[in-house]
Amino acid sequence: MAFVTNISGNVISFADSFDVRDIEQRIFEANEINFLDAASPAFASLDDYIDNLLEKSTDRILLKIKASSWWRDYNSFVGSSISNINVLPDVDPDKIKNRQQDFTDMCVFYCLKEYLLPKTADFGIEESSEVQKIRYYDNKYTEYFNELLAIADWYDADGDGTVEGGEQMTSFRRTRRTRGNPYVTRIR
Repeated sequence: MAFVTNISGNVISFADSFDVRDIEQRIFEANEINFLDAASPAFASLDDYIDNLLEKSTDRILLKIKASSWWRDYNSFVGSSISNINVLPDVDPDKIKNRQQDFTDMCVFYCLKEYLLPKTADFGIEESSEVQKIRYYDNKYTEYFNELLAIADWYDADGDGTVEGGEQMTSFRRTRRTRGNPYVTRIR
C-alpha cells in the first residue's frame, strides 16, 4: 500500500494495518493477540492499535536512518553543509519518492518483530516458533534497511519532486574474510 498521510498530506506511517494483516495473518486469525489486553482504551479497534504501532515503527526507522553514519555521508554527498554533528537534519519521509513498497515492508517487519510478536512469544523456550518468527522478521528488516542505505535511489534531497542522479548514492560494502571467531569479544 501507499504511505499513510495526515490531512496536510504529510507522511505519518510507511504502512497501515492491512499490510500487517496481509503479511502475518495467522496471529490475528488464531486470536493470539488479545486486543483487550494489548491495547489501551484509547483505541476503538485492533486496526487503530496496529496503525499506532506502525506510526511508532516509522518514527523508529527514521531515527535509525538519521543515527546511521550513512545519513551524514549522504548529506555531504548531496551538498548539505553540516557544521555541527549535533544539528544533523531529520530524515523527511515526504521526500521518499522511490522504493516506497520496500519502506512499507520494512515498517511491517519492524512492527512485527518489536511490538506484535513479542506479545505472543514464549521467551522461556529458546526455539519456540514465536521466537523464530521474531528472529526471521528481524533478519528481513535488517536486510531491507541495509539494502536501502546501500542503494540510496529513493530520497529527494532538494525537494523538487524527483530523485535525480546527483541525489542517488551507492555505497559499496568492503567484505573481508576472517578466520577468527565472530563471537569472541576482545578487550584492548
